[in-house]
Amino acid sequence: MKSKKLLVLGIAILFVLSVLFSGCSKQQTAPSENTLQTKSRDEQVLNVNLGEEPPMLDPQKSTDTVSFDVLNATLEGLVRLNKEGKVEKGSGLAKDWEISPDGLKYTFHLRDAKWSDGTPITAYDFEYAWKRALAPETASQYAYMLYYLKNAEAYNSGKAKAEDVGVKALDDKTLEVTLEKPAPQFLGLTSFITYLPAQKAAVEKYGDKYGSSPDTMVYSGPFMIKEWNHEQNMVLVKNPNYWDKDNVKLEKINMDMVKDDNTVIQNYEAGQYDAIGVPGQYIDKYKNDPNFHQMAMAITWYLQFNNKSKIFSNVNMRKAFTYAVDRKAFVDNILKNGSIPALSFVPPGIPGEKDEFRKEGGDFFKDNDVATAKELLAKGMKELGITQLPKIKFVGGDSDAAKKHTQALQEFWNKNLGVSVDIVNVAFKVRLDMMDKGDYDIVYAGWGADYNDPMTFMDLWVTGGGNNTAFYSNPKYDELIKKANSTNDNSERMQAMHEAEKILMEDMPIGPLYFAGRAYLQRPYVKDWVRFPVGVDNEWKWTYIEGKNK
Repeated sequence: MKSKKLLVLGIAILFVLSVLFSGCSKQQTAPSENTLQTKSRDEQVLNVNLGEEPPMLDPQKSTDTVSFDVLNATLEGLVRLNKEGKVEKGSGLAKDWEISPDGLKYTFHLRDAKWSDGTPITAYDFEYAWKRALAPETASQYAYMLYYLKNAEAYNSGKAKAEDVGVKALDDKTLEVTLEKPAPQFLGLTSFITYLPAQKAAVEKYGDKYGSSPDTMVYSGPFMIKEWNHEQNMVLVKNPNYWDKDNVKLEKINMDMVKDDNTVIQNYEAGQYDAIGVPGQYIDKYKNDPNFHQMAMAITWYLQFNNKSKIFSNVNMRKAFTYAVDRKAFVDNILKNGSIPALSFVPPGIPGEKDEFRKEGGDFFKDNDVATAKELLAKGMKELGITQLPKIKFVGGDSDAAKKHTQALQEFWNKNLGVSVDIVNVAFKVRLDMMDKGDYDIVYAGWGADYNDPMTFMDLWVTGGGNNTAFYSNPKYDELIKKANSTNDNSERMQAMHEAEKILMEDMPIGPLYFAGRAYLQRPYVKDWVRFPVGVDNEWKWTYIEGKNK
């Protein structure tokens, strides 16, 4: 997400998940006549700063939080989570479903719904999309999210055929899904981006250009993309063919892609934006503003080491660079947004066996452990047979925030280790591509929970995993993740993941930095903007403007 897909990895995205549903207005009684008059007076337009160019709007290939927000607004799956983040029948394109007593077979019954081009949305659109995500030639980094389906992993790895996968359209309105083993979380996962439907005709017509512009997409969700000026802005408008259009109040969402912090603040002060993320240097200015909010997020930011590179193939080098960072100074003086130092990988708030997974697992190293870091650096260099470090390529985003963050980390390493690194600040899409290709030594990266379970973090680092762009591999780690995924005993499952996290922190393919918080400003006239704790960050289906012009 981050989702998560982080992220994944959206430094400059300014609207992010909250463990509180901030900005939601849950009205328990019928609106008064005055309220209705106010609503009719207000233009139903939401103005936001997306912060980045969405790298990929093909739902079966997308992996980042910026794209996820846009895809969630323009597409809909079998289930759409309600305002409380819960699954309820009739919330999405499936109006009803049955689950077999053994929990292995789901039968979904689709409602009458249309794509934005007026053609019917059918069960075949889901069968096609899911098998497309799993097809080896698609190379979807999130294919593993569909491994719950029978024979899905086998098909994705070339050991089975498409017809063997446990998803089949019985007719236009009936989708039959068979799982490998019972998975209580499966219904919620059908709202995840990779599970969204795709119209076969559109995908085949546009090929690699599918999802690259408004005229190469069709939409099943509340909104459509009307304009997309790459690297500048995007305009969403209400989808007149959406099945639940009567409950969509917004007529338009204007999305800018401004990366400069000062410009974002100036635009907010000028009334151009209805909500913004607050950069660290502006926290003190706005912290007493009644429209200022802070929230915890299920996101971990970390140093991602290229485990294939000459320097960071060595575990002691990875540990040295991890231990030499003063996380408390970083969150207190640079971020200032409620983030807390991370001395482990899975963030707080994710459930474990009896308590939070984080509380059960504890910390794995000390913050700002400079003495140990120096010892490990010397040991690592000796093991590598070098007396001087070569150039180290440290990749980060090109937003104002990303530049400040990478510079602060650069200074920690220079001060505490006497090491210099070369910072390479690039656009979000370019950075993701560099990570995929291994064109880096260290990346400033993050990952957000795609669903409410430790596995959304732990299965990232299995050998050959779609999002394992650290190129880490440990057979024992793989074995433990496989064990956790194959047992129905929750105690055994959680223990396996705790053991796996211990191995991860011993090998240190990634160096945890902080568990993210976020500070933001939101105008009081913005109602029912829902922020989810896991999965897609923002839900604008129910958002409306009330009282802006009073």
